[in-house]
Amino acid sequence: AAVLRVCVPTALLSAFLNNTPIVAMLIPACESLARRHNLSARVLLMPLSFASMLGGMCTLIGTSTNLVLNAQIKIDPSPPCKPFHLFAMTPAA
Repeated sequence: AAVLRVCVPTALLSAFLNNTPIVAMLIPACESLARRHNLSARVLLMPLSFASMLGGMCTLIGTSTNLVLNAQIKIDPSPPCKPFHLFAMTPAA
């Protein structure tokens, strides 16, 4: 239950904001939650990191890599695919 309380909001936030500040902002909350549930903080911190990566992969603006790839597709004279829209990566992620 504690892992879900961390992962779901993290993935949702990371889909639209940069991953690094989301993780940095939620580390104290994870440590507090771990103390309240008598867990080691590492039980929540690794899922926090993975959830932020997953959330970032779900949208075009979630990570800078997605934006760079989309920009390269747009300027390519014979692109391998159409440019992406905001949620184009969501099914794959």
